[in-house]
Amino acid sequence: MADNTTSGPIASPGASPAASPAASPAGPQGVPEPTGLNTPRNIRRLKFVVAGLGAVMVLGLVAVAVIIIQRASTMDARLASLPAGYFGASRIGIAPGETVRSVTMADGRLAIHIGSDNAETVLLVNAKTGEELGRILLTPISGFAAL
Repeated sequence: MADNTTSGPIASPGASPAASPAASPAGPQGVPEPTGLNTPRNIRRLKFVVAGLGAVMVLGLVAVAVIIIQRASTMDARLASLPAGYFGASRIGIAPGETVRSVTMADGRLAIHIGSDNAETVLLVNAKTGEELGRILLTPISGFAAL
């Protein structure tokens, strides 16, 4: 059996390698010309696409970093915008002689029942900000039987 040490396409028996140049077009150094998708033009396009996608990823990462830094730097400003006092404490004034009878919380609001000998009031406060939302003055209506 003969040793075949030639590289390239398998030649048919009896055919010399120089006899088939029309079957595979060769370049100046005997390397076949690229065909199909493996052309220099397509490779160049692929390089531009890869570079463009890499740039988009880098810009996206920079945008995320900038947003994180902006939000972290304005955190103190958001916390400082809360009402004055320690740990979100706020002052709610009640008249002399009035006492707090009960406190109820629902839907982010505090309902503080304040009473005295002469009047009853329900004070509504935003639980997050301490801002007074309103007061409901409870007045007795004559004609109702007391229980």
